[in-house]
Amino acid sequence: MTEKIYEHDSYCRSFSAIVESCTEEKSFYKVALNKTAFFPEGGGQAADSGTINGKKVLDVQMQDGIVWHMLSDPIPVGTEALCELDWDLRFSRMQSHTGEHIVSGVVYRLFGYQNVGFHMSEAIMTVDFDGALSQEQIEQIELQATQAIFENAPITVSYPAEEELKTLSFRSKTEHKDTRLVTIENVDCCACCAPHVTRTGEVGMVKIISFCPYKKGTRIELLAGIHAYRDYMALHTHTKGMMGLLSASRYSVQEAVNKQYELVQELRAENQKLSRRLAMSEIQTVAVGESVYAISEGFSHDDMRACSNSLLEQGVKICILLSRAEGDDYLYVVSSATEDIRPIVQQLNANFSGKGGGRPNYAQGRLTASSEELKNMVEQILQA
Repeated sequence: MTEKIYEHDSYCRSFSAIVESCTEEKSFYKVALNKTAFFPEGGGQAADSGTINGKKVLDVQMQDGIVWHMLSDPIPVGTEALCELDWDLRFSRMQSHTGEHIVSGVVYRLFGYQNVGFHMSEAIMTVDFDGALSQEQIEQIELQATQAIFENAPITVSYPAEEELKTLSFRSKTEHKDTRLVTIENVDCCACCAPHVTRTGEVGMVKIISFCPYKKGTRIELLAGIHAYRDYMALHTHTKGMMGLLSASRYSVQEAVNKQYELVQELRAENQKLSRRLAMSEIQTVAVGESVYAISEGFSHDDMRACSNSLLEQGVKICILLSRAEGDDYLYVVSSATEDIRPIVQQLNANFSGKGGGRPNYAQGRLTASSEELKNMVEQILQA
């Protein structure tokens, strides 16, 4: 059994340990030490990283009470090895995991919902609760979690005996043989195997960045500690940039953006009208019996659809419009008020490596051909 330093001293950054086992696997070596501060993957948290005698720790896993460290190179059994954790990574995870406990404790205290799922990526945590939460409740949770951080409450770790456990109230997803309780004063008590900070103030800040319904409950995305700070700094930088572009104050950026969005929508609608007028005036159709076709350049599917609708209203039987996009690539629109145009579309796609489709009376897509090839094929189709 490996002595697990991380269970009682989460701030241990470096230590010396004896190599008790070193076995070769397919692409790495499994090393067991007599003691370790490296936290193995578990409880929704990834394994610690760092070095053992200067060799990078690739992964850490626990099996039957033994903590195995995966290395790219072997270390002889009996070696007294100097072990060093990637402290910045470890501490940011301690901040994050403790932040999650604070939020989960607040949710449980306010609404009685249990944390039924947890995953910590390198920045964002996802936490699943077994009850529905509203925007107002999310804001209440975040405020109380922040207040708990301001109070700088102590966080303790304990291993109550089985009889004592029966008298305690704590959160736990699974049954534990040797229950390790992480207690945040006046906030939460939860069974957990991971390292945590010793006071809530070290978390710094928490931020719920999103929430949504999930499996009859609620999933939240949460940031804490240095990751919450970095997210704020990124948003601050973006906001400052928009303030400059829009000549807006810090708290009127949203209003300025809304005005610009409305203006863009108006300009887009006006541009669409002008584009369609241009299409109507510049697309020169060629009549083939009761049907027409045209090969032009620079028009969108929307432009050609508007033009084809106008032509169909004038009694055209089948309308085939093509517009060169770039090189030998053409956009096409095929429409009819009375005929099933799908066989025409299939023929165009088959002959010119086309992609597209639609309804029996309207279809659009893209194909590759020369103008002359298209002219010959379209006339052949309409003459059939």
